[in-house]
Order: sequence, then structure tokens, then C-alpha cells
Amino acid sequence: MAELLSYDEWMSDLEVKVSKISRVQATISNFEVLPRLGKLLAVKSSTCSDCLMYWQRLQDSTQHIDQFFGGGNRYSIEFENLVELIMQHLKVRHRIRPKGYLLSLYTLTGMGIGVLVGVFVGWYFLSGEFKGSIILGWLIGMMLGWFAGVRKENKMRKANQIF
Repeated sequence: MAELLSYDEWMSDLEVKVSKISRVQATISNFEVLPRLGKLLAVKSSTCSDCLMYWQRLQDSTQHIDQFFGGGNRYSIEFENLVELIMQHLKVRHRIRPKGYLLSLYTLTGMGIGVLVGVFVGWYFLSGEFKGSIILGWLIGMMLGWFAGVRKENKMRKANQIF
């Protein structure tokens, strides 16, 4: 690609290409992150040279988005690798995470801790009755992890660290 497109131009071009792809394939390939990722890179490209480079590479890789599911999978693999690099850059350099990432992480951690607490409670207080205590611990841990994740993401959203 010779010139860098604006976000709006890129999105209109992308919408035309994505309309040729089935909804199932688009969902499997996580194309729903593209508009948010493109907008963030377009904004950050004015102050970060790496973001400018990634914005250019993202535009280049989406030129062939309508060919991702044809024979060979070269474009799809290149796209997935690029998205991983961009995510790593955003995480390390700008401390920005995708929406839902921390919520999932906190919920999973809460469930694990809840199961361990359930085992402990079942062993010491319920004379080895594990079923109920493990399920209750898992449920409480999941709820506490979810609430903690929502709280953390809201704080990060206010600090513009979520996209």
C-alpha cells in the first residue's frame, strides 16, 4: 500500500471486503476487534512511531482480507501474527488491554480460588463433603472475580487503557 488511509477510509474499504466473507468465518477469525484496533492505532500513530508502523502493516494485511479463506492460508496466518504483535506492543508500551481480557482473567482466577476454598471448607468443616462446598466455592469465586474484573476494567476505561 503506497499511502496511509484515514480510519474512515480504511473502515469503508474493510466493510466492502468483509461483506464477501461469511459471518461464521468472520467470527472465528476475530474480525470484530479490527474496528477498535484500527481506531486505536490511528489515534496513537500521531505520537508513537511503532503504532504508525503497525497501523501501516494492519492496512496492508487487510488488503487481502477477502482471500483469508481461499486456498492456502498465508494471509490469515500473517494477519493473526500481526494482531499478536500489535496486542503485545499495546500491552507493553501503552499499558492498553482489549475489552473483556481482564474481566475473563479475574473471573477465571476467582473460580480457581473458589474451588480451592471449597475443598478446604469441605475438608475441615464438612467432614469430607466436597460436592456442595466445591460448587458453592466455585460460584462465589466466579462472582467475586467477575465483580473485581468489572471494577478493574472500569478504572482502566476511565484512564483510556481499554479498547
